[in-house]
Amino acid sequence: MTDGLAAARPDLPAARLNRRDPFAPLHENALAALLRDPRHPGAASVAVPTGGAPLPLTRYADGHDRINLGTGNYLGLAGDPRMIESATAALRRYGTSTSGSRVLNGTTGLHLQLEEELADLYGTEAAVLTSSGVNANIALLSTICTPDDVLLVDAHVHASLHAAAAASRGRVVRWRHNDLASLAARLERLDPRAGAVVVVDGVYSMTGELAPLREITALCAQHGARLVVDEAHGLGVLGEGGRGAGEELGVLADVDAVTIALSKSLASVGGAVMTSRAAADGIRAGAMPYVFSAANDPASVAAALTAVRILRAEPERIVRLQENCALLRRVLAEAGAEPIEGRGAVVAVPTGSDEATGAAWRTAFDGGVYTNAVAYPAVPRGRGVLRLTVMATHTDAQLRAAGELVAAAVHAAQDRYGDDVPARRSVA
Repeated sequence: MTDGLAAARPDLPAARLNRRDPFAPLHENALAALLRDPRHPGAASVAVPTGGAPLPLTRYADGHDRINLGTGNYLGLAGDPRMIESATAALRRYGTSTSGSRVLNGTTGLHLQLEEELADLYGTEAAVLTSSGVNANIALLSTICTPDDVLLVDAHVHASLHAAAAASRGRVVRWRHNDLASLAARLERLDPRAGAVVVVDGVYSMTGELAPLREITALCAQHGARLVVDEAHGLGVLGEGGRGAGEELGVLADVDAVTIALSKSLASVGGAVMTSRAAADGIRAGAMPYVFSAANDPASVAAALTAVRILRAEPERIVRLQENCALLRRVLAEAGAEPIEGRGAVVAVPTGSDEATGAAWRTAFDGGVYTNAVAYPAVPRGRGVLRLTVMATHTDAQLRAAGELVAAAVHAAQDRYGDDVPARRSVA
């Protein structure tokens, strides 16, 4: 590495030329190299530019319209005229940016109203708005626990929860994905004086699986542990009121804190933590993403506020979304590409190796369907998936056509790369 650095930068002092290059992990990242290779079938499977809103039929930058099965716009609100109107009105009144954090000049009446309505939606004492779903998790987990406490984190939670747990002063203990025996064993081994926080996703973002929240809340009650549930992919998707897996499974009242992303069903940008007033005050006082990050821009807050009101006023959107999810799963199964079992709007079709995953993505994309190619490290090696996400506004015809095309793309890729991926219920 030194020779390469010296050749590229002959002006660098000798002391630096003799050091190992700390940027080497970036330069030598094998996945990055793979995605840069234009000959690889999955080279364009990330960061594909769009030319319009994430609608059921989306215009991409190459000028082609494709059935979009790769967006978190679950309720189909991203292009809703009411959303656009509210965001435009806020833009005209407040400008493009708050230009300050919430503790400085970054709070508007819109921020306070959204927090109030999110708290009311979840039945909590308070809500804390953050600039992203990632920051909602970091704001919460980084401010809880002492060095004598423990965070028990499901191994497959979203990457932001792993990063947030690492930012906590507490000790992080991982348990096997959705394995209640694994969680119970770790709880039983804890020092009885230590604080304990169990951390899960309500709906797992790569597979659509639900956390077994009824059993987890029972274990938390038995061992005196707190429970944090990320409902980024459950909000607007599950439960009679669209509150997520906690509501769907009847245990929302037993959850100590819920985190969400506003970028999925609420078709905006940002995140929030719903919890007790005392915990919310602690986040506002000490969480870096709240104290030191610029507040959400008013247009995105106004859009999210409108989306919350639509969610509550139009529960039929949730019903239609669930019907669409069931239809796509049925079409895939009938075409021999049965997805991983799940109940959310994420439908994961097993593909196998990274090569097969990339090839399946390319075939589907060229055929008119946009999906998400998911490979290691987002899933275990050799257990890649095409991740399909459903909208309430997809038509039956779009879902039938897309499901059949995706199934054919997966079969062709597995035949090409010799992958034999039997139907399985989980990637765990």
